[in-house]
Amino acid sequence: MGAVAIWSMHFIGNRAITMDTGQPEMQIGYNAGFTAGSFFLPICFVALAFYLFTITDQVTFTGTISGGCLAGFAICGMHYLGQGGLFNYHAVYDWRFVLGSAIIAVVAATLALGIFFYFKSSWTNTWWKRSACAFLLAVGVSGMHWVATVGTSYRLKPIVAGNQSGLSRKTTVVVVLCLAIGCCITLVIFAVIGQRSRHRMADRAQQVVLACATWDQDGRLLVTPEGLLPCRKITNSYMERSFDDIFSTEHPVFCWIYRASRYWQSVADLIPGMRIHLRTTSFARRSRPGSATQTRDSPDGREDYSQVFKELFCIAASDLATMLQEPLENLGVLYDEIVSTGTTKKSRGARIFASSQTGVSNNDLEHATSRITFGRGQLLFIVRRADKLETAQLQASGFRFAPVPQVVEHLARSMQITVKELQPRLDRMKGFPPHPRMLDPGVHLACFALRPLYQRGFDVLVPKDAKNLLPTVALPIPALDMWQIDFITRFDDWDVGKCLQWLSKQSILESATARERIFFGQLYNGLYALGQQINDEFFQSARLTARPLRAPCYNPETGMHGQSEIIAFRVIADVHQSRLLNDRVEFTSSRFFLCQQHVYQKSPDHQIFARRVHREFASVLERKERPPNPRASSSNIRRGFFGRLPSSPGIPTASTYSGQRDHSPSTIKEDSSSEKHLVEESTSGPFGGIHVSNEVTIDVTEIRRGDRSPNVEMSNLGVFSEAGVAPVERETYIDELISLTISERRHPRG
Repeated sequence: MGAVAIWSMHFIGNRAITMDTGQPEMQIGYNAGFTAGSFFLPICFVALAFYLFTITDQVTFTGTISGGCLAGFAICGMHYLGQGGLFNYHAVYDWRFVLGSAIIAVVAATLALGIFFYFKSSWTNTWWKRSACAFLLAVGVSGMHWVATVGTSYRLKPIVAGNQSGLSRKTTVVVVLCLAIGCCITLVIFAVIGQRSRHRMADRAQQVVLACATWDQDGRLLVTPEGLLPCRKITNSYMERSFDDIFSTEHPVFCWIYRASRYWQSVADLIPGMRIHLRTTSFARRSRPGSATQTRDSPDGREDYSQVFKELFCIAASDLATMLQEPLENLGVLYDEIVSTGTTKKSRGARIFASSQTGVSNNDLEHATSRITFGRGQLLFIVRRADKLETAQLQASGFRFAPVPQVVEHLARSMQITVKELQPRLDRMKGFPPHPRMLDPGVHLACFALRPLYQRGFDVLVPKDAKNLLPTVALPIPALDMWQIDFITRFDDWDVGKCLQWLSKQSILESATARERIFFGQLYNGLYALGQQINDEFFQSARLTARPLRAPCYNPETGMHGQSEIIAFRVIADVHQSRLLNDRVEFTSSRFFLCQQHVYQKSPDHQIFARRVHREFASVLERKERPPNPRASSSNIRRGFFGRLPSSPGIPTASTYSGQRDHSPSTIKEDSSSEKHLVEESTSGPFGGIHVSNEVTIDVTEIRRGDRSPNVEMSNLGVFSEAGVAPVERETYIDELISLTISERRHPRG
């Protein structure tokens, strides 16, 4: 701006001034020293003005006025310094025009730059807004120049031949043209770089990406200086093995990574080994981010893409934590929804499909409940809330916190989705709890409703604001006494309508004791409130489970965890039941709902999950680091023979073969896996679990008979088996309700 816009405009404008009758020797000439000084003066002052505009994240009044005045003074200073370097004329100025030109320069610079940096700070500086600011600034610079020129008189200097020399008008025009061409080339380079950045952003909208939504104490969202969310690509796309293998919240892989994000300690020490595994495995190299091709099956048939995707997710999360300069344990938790990106740029097939749906009636329940958005990318969010110290550290690292309305449009464009799709999700993320919500201590009435899905299991009815819980109503009772449990047992398998009718009978109330009448009223009011919350006819057919169930709870006053009592009503809704009932409850995936029952704060299942993760990846990581057995490759005959042995399902095969049995102590290797001490060996669930490992040793002996080639004989030296109880996750109250509801459906009473 200082060199090309202001300086060049001045000398091109002076080129339009014709002295006398146009004789070449009478035209304006310039002193080289003053001309060079006028070139660098606007550069320095405009750079300082830009610094004042951007010294804070937000455009301030003080910074705008200071920066605008500096930019205006740079314009005026450059003009009059350049005029002072006239070679053959004295310039005489009228103070009124000098003041007017200064006012024009300051006002135009303040307005143009202030508006520009305001739009830039809010990431709303679209091309037409930038063009308008540039036009306003150009009018100010040009207007200042011509107002000053009108108030200037030129007096010819007496020139002594050979004593002075200067730059002619043609020379200055050549310099200006060179600067302009160089500026255009520079702008083209920056435009190409910007276009590549936009292409990368568009490509990212077609990939599986992990982004971090960090909120400060004031509800502002963390963004990069470009106004984007910090993110890392996981992979180009999740490779479904069939039409039913769709990556969604009910997918087993999503449930796995959701649990891993709730307990990062389970994978933190495995990530270095995962990186090695991805570098050394041909299948993983083709599946990791940036690969040109992806395949569903590995060359050796042993690689599992779901396992590779888990590794890719963990590595992306680790890279994201490094980007934010935070330990992985403080990165945050996975948001319980996958956002489809790249939906605003539909392919021809997607447009045809969308147009074919316009004639579908709004009364079609299947259309209303199973609407699918055909996005070409998927975005997973890690959500966290930063305290004041973390906020200051992130801002010092170059990140910014901005109000959601200020960046939502820019974020939606980068994700290629609409603002209406993104805004509700960001609003929900702002209140997304770092730990799943838990019931309060006491006694609760709950509705356990299942919605059958065609060949896909069931959905579970949950509150919209707590999708890991059932719809419940708390009773004003700290705990159930035995007489209350005995009384509820009479209602076993009664539906809601029958219970309400019995509790409201006047004859029953008159014959009951005082404490019974109070309890009847509490049950009636609780059932009525639960019915109002669900507000659907199927609730009237829900049947009571008389045996109280135990559910984990948390007391916010004492900070203690415990167990509350659940009086549940169970029901299976119609298969055509709408997924969205009202603004309070909805149906969600039962697989993901069951996953959420194991991730509450201080859950003992965290350590069991960690041990299972280490068992899952220990064999993979160890296999890649295992050195080759020299004896296994010493004989071409043995290697060729056993290389053709088929692997039968269920029959263990030996991984190494030797000519003799090795009984040396060095062959016994102590378990060094990092999951060894995560869970006590005695920990087990109510049903226990059995872990069995077999070791088959085969002795291979070569026998030579004469000059014939050796024969190979194998003798079975026995099977060594080891069995023990492995820790399993305990059964939750949801598992009990599912078992009761499904078994009743299969074997109805009466």
